[in-house]
Amino acid sequence: MADRDSESDDRINDDLDMIWCVPGLVAGLPLTARYAQYLESSGNDQTWLVMLALVTLFGPATALVAVAGVFRKEVQRGRMSWEEYWLLLSGISVAACVFLGVTGIDDVIAAWDYLSSLE
Repeated sequence: MADRDSESDDRINDDLDMIWCVPGLVAGLPLTARYAQYLESSGNDQTWLVMLALVTLFGPATALVAVAGVFRKEVQRGRMSWEEYWLLLSGISVAACVFLGVTGIDDVIAAWDYLSSLE
Protein backbone atom coordinates (compact mmCIF):
# COMPACT_ATOMS: atom_id res chain seq x y z
CA MET A 1 0.00 0.00 0.00
CA ALA A 2 2.79 2.43 0.86
CA ASP A 3 4.56 1.61 -2.41
CA ARG A 4 1.50 2.55 -4.43
CA ASP A 5 1.18 5.88 -2.60
CA SER A 6 4.79 6.82 -3.26
CA GLU A 7 4.41 5.91 -6.95
CA SER A 8 1.37 8.16 -7.35
CA ASP A 9 3.21 11.04 -5.63
CA ASP A 10 6.02 10.85 -8.20
CA ARG A 11 3.65 10.82 -11.18
CA ILE A 12 1.78 14.01 -12.11
CA ASN A 13 -1.39 13.69 -14.13
CA ASP A 14 -1.17 15.42 -17.51
CA ASP A 15 -4.92 16.13 -17.40
CA LEU A 16 -4.35 18.60 -14.57
CA ASP A 17 -3.91 21.35 -17.16
CA MET A 18 -7.48 20.89 -18.39
CA ILE A 19 -8.83 22.31 -15.11
CA TRP A 20 -7.86 25.72 -16.44
CA CYS A 21 -10.31 25.43 -19.36
CA VAL A 22 -13.17 26.41 -17.06
CA PRO A 23 -11.85 29.87 -16.06
CA GLY A 24 -10.75 30.38 -19.65
CA LEU A 25 -14.24 29.69 -20.96
CA VAL A 26 -15.71 31.93 -18.25
CA ALA A 27 -13.42 34.71 -19.45
CA GLY A 28 -14.14 34.03 -23.14
CA LEU A 29 -17.95 33.84 -22.91
CA PRO A 30 -18.61 37.57 -22.30
CA LEU A 31 -15.97 38.44 -24.89
CA THR A 32 -17.79 36.28 -27.44
CA ALA A 33 -21.13 37.87 -26.51
CA ARG A 34 -19.72 41.34 -27.06
CA TYR A 35 -18.31 40.27 -30.41
CA ALA A 36 -21.66 38.71 -31.39
CA GLN A 37 -23.40 41.98 -30.53
CA TYR A 38 -20.95 43.79 -32.80
CA LEU A 39 -21.59 41.33 -35.65
CA GLU A 40 -25.35 41.68 -35.21
CA SER A 41 -25.24 45.48 -35.24
CA SER A 42 -22.85 45.73 -38.20
CA GLY A 43 -24.81 43.28 -40.38
CA ASN A 44 -21.73 41.31 -41.42
CA ASP A 45 -22.37 37.64 -42.20
CA GLN A 46 -18.93 36.77 -43.49
CA THR A 47 -17.62 33.35 -42.47
CA TRP A 48 -14.26 34.51 -41.17
CA LEU A 49 -15.99 36.86 -38.73
CA VAL A 50 -17.96 33.95 -37.28
CA MET A 51 -14.78 31.91 -36.99
CA LEU A 52 -13.18 34.79 -35.12
CA ALA A 53 -16.07 34.56 -32.64
CA LEU A 54 -15.03 30.98 -31.87
CA VAL A 55 -11.48 32.17 -31.30
CA THR A 56 -12.74 34.72 -28.77
CA LEU A 57 -14.54 31.92 -26.92
CA PHE A 58 -11.77 29.33 -26.87
CA GLY A 59 -8.73 31.63 -27.01
CA PRO A 60 -8.49 32.42 -23.28
CA ALA A 61 -9.00 28.74 -22.37
CA THR A 62 -6.26 27.67 -24.79
CA ALA A 63 -3.88 30.27 -23.42
CA LEU A 64 -4.50 29.23 -19.81
CA VAL A 65 -4.01 25.54 -20.62
CA ALA A 66 -0.73 26.35 -22.38
CA VAL A 67 0.53 28.35 -19.39
CA ALA A 68 -0.59 25.59 -17.02
CA GLY A 69 1.40 23.07 -19.06
CA VAL A 70 4.55 25.13 -18.74
CA PHE A 71 4.08 25.61 -15.00
CA ARG A 72 3.31 21.90 -14.47
CA LYS A 73 6.61 21.03 -16.15
CA GLU A 74 8.36 23.45 -13.81
CA VAL A 75 6.77 21.65 -10.84
CA GLN A 76 7.94 18.32 -12.24
CA ARG A 77 11.48 19.66 -12.56
CA GLY A 78 11.38 20.89 -8.97
CA ARG A 79 11.80 24.55 -9.86
CA MET A 80 8.35 25.48 -8.57
CA SER A 81 6.20 24.22 -5.70
CA TRP A 82 2.56 23.24 -6.02
CA GLU A 83 1.62 26.24 -3.90
CA GLU A 84 3.30 28.56 -6.39
CA TYR A 85 1.62 26.70 -9.28
CA TRP A 86 -1.88 27.20 -7.89
CA LEU A 87 -1.20 30.76 -6.76
CA LEU A 88 0.24 31.90 -10.08
CA LEU A 89 -2.44 30.27 -12.23
CA SER A 90 -5.23 31.57 -10.02
CA GLY A 91 -3.77 35.06 -10.30
CA ILE A 92 -3.42 34.75 -14.07
CA SER A 93 -7.04 33.56 -14.33
CA VAL A 94 -8.32 36.51 -12.31
CA ALA A 95 -6.18 38.94 -14.28
CA ALA A 96 -7.44 37.50 -17.58
CA CYS A 97 -11.06 37.90 -16.45
CA VAL A 98 -10.49 41.48 -15.35
CA PHE A 99 -8.58 42.31 -18.54
CA LEU A 100 -11.46 40.97 -20.64
CA GLY A 101 -14.03 42.92 -18.63
CA VAL A 102 -15.54 40.14 -16.51
CA THR A 103 -16.05 41.73 -13.11
CA GLY A 104 -18.61 39.33 -11.69
CA ILE A 105 -20.87 36.39 -12.30
CA ASP A 106 -23.57 38.76 -13.56
CA ASP A 107 -21.43 39.49 -16.65
CA VAL A 108 -21.20 35.76 -17.40
CA ILE A 109 -24.95 35.24 -16.88
CA ALA A 110 -25.81 38.20 -19.12
CA ALA A 111 -23.48 36.88 -21.82
CA TRP A 112 -25.01 33.40 -21.57
CA ASP A 113 -28.53 34.85 -21.83
CA TYR A 114 -27.58 36.91 -24.87
CA LEU A 115 -25.83 34.06 -26.67
CA SER A 116 -28.63 31.61 -25.95
CA SER A 117 -31.20 34.04 -27.38
CA LEU A 118 -29.38 34.23 -30.75
CA GLU A 119 -30.82 32.23 -33.61
